[in-house]
Amino acid sequence: MTQSNTTQTYELNLEEYWQVILRRRWIIIFCSLAIGVFSALFTWINQPPALYSSSASVKIEPTLNVAEIFTGGGARQSFNDMKTQLLVLESYALMERVAQHMGIIPQTLSSEEIRANPDYVDDILDLKDSVNASQDGDTGIIQISVVSRSAKYARDLAQAVADEFETFNIEDKNKKVFEAKKFIEQQLLVVGDRLKVSEEAVRTYRQKNHLTASNSDGTVMTRIIGDLDQEYRQAIAHLNDLKFASKQLNLRVKKGQWDYHAVSVSGNVSAYFDQLNKRLVEMALKHTELSTNYTDEHPQIQELRQQAKDILASMLDELSKQLELTQQRIESIQDSILATKHKYEGAPGQGLGLMRLERIVKTNEELFSMLEKKYQEVLIKESEKIQEVSLVRPAMLSKVRINPVKISQTAIAGAILGVVLGLIVSLILESMDSSVGTIEEVESFLDVSVIGFVPHIGDDEATELFSGVPELSTSGADLERQLRLVSHFSPPSTIAEAYRSLRTNLLFSQTGQQRVILVTSSTAKEGKSTIAANLSVVVAQQGARVLLIDGDLRKPMQHHTFGLKRVPGLSEALLGQLTWQEACNRFSDVMLGDMGIDQALMTPGLDQLDILACGRVNASPPDLLASPMMDTILKEAREEYDMVIIDMPPLLHTTDATVIASKVDGILLVYHIGSVVRGALKRVKMNIENVGGHVLGVVLNGVRGDLSPDYATYKMDHYYAYAYGEHEQGQRSTWTRYQAKVKKYFHQALLRVSTLLHREHDK
Repeated sequence: MTQSNTTQTYELNLEEYWQVILRRRWIIIFCSLAIGVFSALFTWINQPPALYSSSASVKIEPTLNVAEIFTGGGARQSFNDMKTQLLVLESYALMERVAQHMGIIPQTLSSEEIRANPDYVDDILDLKDSVNASQDGDTGIIQISVVSRSAKYARDLAQAVADEFETFNIEDKNKKVFEAKKFIEQQLLVVGDRLKVSEEAVRTYRQKNHLTASNSDGTVMTRIIGDLDQEYRQAIAHLNDLKFASKQLNLRVKKGQWDYHAVSVSGNVSAYFDQLNKRLVEMALKHTELSTNYTDEHPQIQELRQQAKDILASMLDELSKQLELTQQRIESIQDSILATKHKYEGAPGQGLGLMRLERIVKTNEELFSMLEKKYQEVLIKESEKIQEVSLVRPAMLSKVRINPVKISQTAIAGAILGVVLGLIVSLILESMDSSVGTIEEVESFLDVSVIGFVPHIGDDEATELFSGVPELSTSGADLERQLRLVSHFSPPSTIAEAYRSLRTNLLFSQTGQQRVILVTSSTAKEGKSTIAANLSVVVAQQGARVLLIDGDLRKPMQHHTFGLKRVPGLSEALLGQLTWQEACNRFSDVMLGDMGIDQALMTPGLDQLDILACGRVNASPPDLLASPMMDTILKEAREEYDMVIIDMPPLLHTTDATVIASKVDGILLVYHIGSVVRGALKRVKMNIENVGGHVLGVVLNGVRGDLSPDYATYKMDHYYAYAYGEHEQGQRSTWTRYQAKVKKYFHQALLRVSTLLHREHDK
């Protein structure tokens, strides 16, 4: 960090960035987990309904319609448009059949009844929207795809569309065969009934008149009438064929289906009718050629359609004329039969009646035989029906939804975004943080050397630090006292070594005249009382006589730390109620206090330490500290002890420390990492110097690797911060070799720091 009069800039290297991440790691972790969980939860709550897809494939293969060859009297050209097939697949008519196939609409309803019901129409339109047909490349394969919230429904609908499309194609391409079969079946029933009735009439007539075959006369008349009857039956059959052809042609003209197919009529109509049929077939071929290059709206195709319309109208006229001629011929035959009967009036009446009935039976038999023959022909044609559509791949049940919800991917993406956001927030907080945290920052900002640092120790580390020692407790007030006097209760620990390092650096910084030292801090809870107590202990452990004065007359702590009585103390000595020597607590008082003999004797050195508690709290501590008696106490203590350490209240809250700042040889300023802003710390130092005090150095308290990059370089993590040396070799034999290496590196680091501080002091 570099400082100027107006602004302060910071230069961070990669290691310092890493330390920022470590310090703000909980913010980063929180942002990552929060956004990750929120993203996953939001995705799960707002996930769309599950959709499943199923598809079936059909093949369109144009073939020659054999049925149309029989019914049309000639070959014709079949033209297949794939786009037309795709439109048919998604058409309303096909969806209507599919709805009835799936039971959505009753199968007994007709198309007119279905279209009259709006609910049924909506169901059909919903089916139409669910089905999508597409051509597979340039092949003749059509994919029928269905998307639905139900996998079973999607499969059934796709399969139903494929099946109905196949059936619809068969019915469309073989419509005339099916219609002829239906007509012949109806005529067979009618003629069969008439034949039975006529046969029963002959049998009844014979029985009633007692006639046999030998009783019949009029052989000549019978032969003539028989020939006329044969001719009459043929004329009747030809008339029926003409009527059927005329009816079909009328339906074809009304529907406007200009397919240019030849008109099929059993028997010969006329030469003119055959020419018209031939022209119609030729126009069909021409229409096929034009359709490959032009659309249906092209003038030539429109003209061709008009010509076809005229030809069909002419064919209707020709059929009408032939119907009239055939009808006239039938009437002529009937007149001939009547004339023949009149000519042979002499024949017996019973014989004539029998012949008439037998003639009716014979007519019905011949008509029934002809219908049966036609029916067999239709069955043959039906077996040869055209089938252009075939199922290639049936619809399968899909178990995987087509719109899966990627909750894990969303959570990971949210977590990554949270990490980025956490890094941004951490850097913003770091840039807004006005506290100082590194040795270089403190030294550069205050222009004072850092002569010691005390590592941070957590509750779990403290418990493990004192575990295994029977005399020590791991909970309650005893644990708090042990932590405050760790240099006495756990001298091999690294934190105790930090206090000894502070003692060494303090002795290096002295010139021999600094025997009275004041310990204070900027604000409360920075650990100045703990550092004062432990510094007193480690100096006493070196063999020097030390006096620890609890000058904090507001919130004293030293009597709690050493388990002593608060009264009498410094306030009683300043008021002249007794001498300060009488108010001092000796080693015997410590042994008889809350600490006890066993704990007091755990580590040598406390016998060299005297403690002057604070006494009763006075209404005006600054006035007491500014009294001449305080000068006397300090003068006498300087002569009697090797070092006097005074624990004073924080400088930002009281003026107690500034009152006697000029009366001591030096001041140790305790700074807990990140506790106060840099401006307040600077103001504290300036106040000390303004009243004539001399700051010996700064002691950094609560140092952690994630908060202080300088401390992180010493690699002093809590795994080997519990015990330093050979004290716990038996308990932690696994770490002995590792601790030895740590001890070596730590001593080297302390020596380096001490050397640097000594050089700085010499400068």
